Amino acid sequence: MKNLNARIGLKTVIAISLGSMLGSGIFVLPGPVIGMVGDNAWLAYFLAGLCVLPAAVSKSELATAMPNSGGTYVYLERTFGPLTGTVAGLGLWLSLLLKCSFALAGIGSYLSVFSPWPLLPTALTLLFLLTFLNILGVGKVGNVIVFIVLLSIFSLTGLSIGALFSLETIPANALNFTGEGDLIGATAMVFVSYAGLTKVAAIAEEIKEPEKNLPKGIFFSLLIVLIVYCSVTFVMTKKVPLDDLKNNFRPLFTFAGYVWRGPGLAFFISIVAVFTMASMANSGLLAASRFPFAMGRDFLLPKKLGEIHPKFLTPVWSIILSGIVTGVCLVYLDLTKIAKLASAFMIMIYMTESIAVILLREMRIQWYKPEYRSRLYPFPQILGIGSSLFLLYGMDLLPLFALISIGLPGLLLYFFYGRQRTTRKGVLGFRGKRKDLFDSSDSEEGSEEDSGESSDKIKDDQDFAEAHTMVALLGKERSPDQLIELGCFLSEEKTLEVAYITEVPEQTDIHDLDEELPVTLRSLHRRAEAMADILKTIISFDPIITHDLLGAVHQISQRSHCRYLIMEWGGRHRGRFTLFDPLGWLKDHLDCHLLTFNSAGVRYIKKIMVFIRGQEDDDVSLKIGLKMSRIHKANLNIIQIFPSSEKQEEMQRLKKEIRGKIIAEAPHAYIHMIKCEPGENIIKRTIQLTSEYDLMVFSAGRHSLWNKIIQGSLDDVLMTNSSCAMLSVQKKK
Repeated sequence: MKNLNARIGLKTVIAISLGSMLGSGIFVLPGPVIGMVGDNAWLAYFLAGLCVLPAAVSKSELATAMPNSGGTYVYLERTFGPLTGTVAGLGLWLSLLLKCSFALAGIGSYLSVFSPWPLLPTALTLLFLLTFLNILGVGKVGNVIVFIVLLSIFSLTGLSIGALFSLETIPANALNFTGEGDLIGATAMVFVSYAGLTKVAAIAEEIKEPEKNLPKGIFFSLLIVLIVYCSVTFVMTKKVPLDDLKNNFRPLFTFAGYVWRGPGLAFFISIVAVFTMASMANSGLLAASRFPFAMGRDFLLPKKLGEIHPKFLTPVWSIILSGIVTGVCLVYLDLTKIAKLASAFMIMIYMTESIAVILLREMRIQWYKPEYRSRLYPFPQILGIGSSLFLLYGMDLLPLFALISIGLPGLLLYFFYGRQRTTRKGVLGFRGKRKDLFDSSDSEEGSEEDSGESSDKIKDDQDFAEAHTMVALLGKERSPDQLIELGCFLSEEKTLEVAYITEVPEQTDIHDLDEELPVTLRSLHRRAEAMADILKTIISFDPIITHDLLGAVHQISQRSHCRYLIMEWGGRHRGRFTLFDPLGWLKDHLDCHLLTFNSAGVRYIKKIMVFIRGQEDDDVSLKIGLKMSRIHKANLNIIQIFPSSEKQEEMQRLKKEIRGKIIAEAPHAYIHMIKCEPGENIIKRTIQLTSEYDLMVFSAGRHSLWNKIIQGSLDDVLMTNSSCAMLSVQKKK
C-alpha cells in the first residue's frame, strides 16, 4: 500500500486547528460562563488555554510517533489495551457528539434572530441535514472552511476593536479582577472550547515535516485562539452590562448590538456565527463517526459499524448512530450541561494522553520513535495530569457521572463482546503480569499452548537450539560486538544464541514484513560469524520480529535453555524521573542468570574488580570474575566495602571465606576488605575505586520501589558514574 504524500504545510495545519476550535466556544459559551464568574470570564478562558497546552505537547509527540494510526483512540488502545481503548473510544465519541450538539443548539439560538422557529426543532433539522450530507460524503470543503475561519477571526477582532473606541467602559465592570462565583468550575466548562486543538494530529501522515509543522501549528493556533477568546470576552464584559450577558446563548449578537446601534452589525455577526458553528458541527459529526467505525474494525463494536457503504464509500451505520446520539443529547440536555459534560470527557482524555506519553517513554518501547519529542519531559505531562485533576475536582460530581456513564457501558461492552473478538493486549498489558509466560517454564509445548500468541511473538515460530549463553540485541546497543564477544567468552566453546529482536506495534502484521535483513544487520551477522571462528564458538544468529519485546526475550531464553542471558544496560541517571525498569520484569521471571553490561568505551581489560555486596548473587559474580580474568589474563581484585561500624573480626572472617572459594582457581587474586570513614557512602567509595580498574563485576542489588521509580536504583548509580566497564549479575530465581 502506498503512503499518502505529505502535502499539508504549516499554514494549513493552523487553519485546520483553528477551524476545529472556533465556534460555539466563543459564540455561545461566554453567556453561561459570565453567569458563573461575571467579568472574570476572560480569565476562565485564559486558564483553560494554559491547561490545554500540556495536552497539546503530548498529543504532538504521540501523533509523530503514530502518524497513520488515526487519532487518540488508537494511541490509548495501543498503550493501555483494548479495554481502555473501548472506554476511551466511547468517551471520545460522546465528547465530540456533545460538542456537535452544543454547536447545533448555538446555531438554533442565532437563527432565532432571523426566524421565529423554536431552538430545538431548528437544531434537530440541521442535524438531519448534516447527517445526510455526511452519508453522501459531501465533506471536501477545505477552502470554504479556511475562508470561514478567517472571516470569523477578523469579524471578532474588528468587533472588539470597535467596542474599545465606540463604547464607554461600565464603571461597575472596570478592572474587576476578583470576579464572582466558581472560577475553577468555569475554567473546566470552557475547556471544551479548545477541544479541537489537536484534531489535526489525526492527519499527521499528510503533513510536511510533521516533527516541526505539527507542534508549531498546534501552538500557533492555540496562541491565536487564546488571544481571540480572552480579548473578546474581556472587552465584552467591560463594555456591556453583565445582566444582559449572563446566561445569554447569543452573547455576540447582544455585544454587536451595543457596538453598532441598529440591527446591521448584529445580523452580520449572527450570520458569521451560524456559518462558523455549522462548519464545527459538520466536522465534529464527521470526526465522531470515525470512532465507532474504527472500533468496529477492531471488533470492539459490532462489525456493521466498521463497514463502508459500497455506493457512498462512507461508514453509513456509524454516521447514523452518531446522528441519533447527537439528537438524544439535544432533546434531553440543556446547553450548560452539554458543555460541562463535553469538557469533563475531554479533560479526562487529555489527562490520559499525558499518562500514555510517560508510559511509552519509560517502558522503552522499541517502536515508539516520535519525530517530535516534547521539551522539558516529563514536566509538561505531570503539569497536564495535575491541572486536569484540579479542573475535574472543580466540577464536583460531574466527572464521576461522566466516568460511570461511559466507563460502565464500556466495561460491559468489552467483557461481553470485544474480549472474545480481539487478542491484543496493548503496551501496558505486555509489561504487566503475564500468566501465559509464568506457565511457560514448565515445558516448551506449554509455552506455546498457554500464550496462544507464539506466532505473533516470534516470526515463523523459529525453533531454537540448546544454547549455553544467549545475547539479546534490541537494536539500540552502543557496543553489540562487545556483547557478542562477552557471550563467546562465557559460552565455554558451546553454542551461543544471538537474538536480534525488533518490536513492532500490534496493528502491524508480522507476516507481511520484509524477509530481507537490513544492511546493518547483515554486517553484524558477518562480524559475529568472524568472531565465532576466532573464538571457536558456535553462534546461532536469529533475527526476531515481535509484538512483545520482553516476552520474546523470555520465551527464547526458555526454548534455548540458556544458562546466561546477556543484555546491554539500558538504565538512566539517578534523579531522572522514570516509571519502569525495562529489565525489572525479566529479573523477576528468568530461569537463567541475567548479565547486564555497560562497556563505558573500555576495550582492553587487564585489571578486573569483583565487588562483593554480601548477598546470594556474589557466588555467581565471583565465578564470572574468575572466568574473565583467565580469558583476558588480567589481574583479579576482590573487594568488599563495609560501613565504619563493622567489626574487624567479622571482616577477617569474610575474607577467609572468600579466599577458600577461590584458592583453587585464583591463588594470587587480591582480596581487599575496606572500611569506610565515618559518614562516607559505600557506593560513592566504590565509584572512586573504579578509576583503578578496566572491568567491574558486581551482583545486582535489591531495591525499594522508591529507589526504582523516583531516585533510580543504586545499580543505575554504579553503571552511570563508574569509570570502567561494568557487568551486573542477577542470579536466576
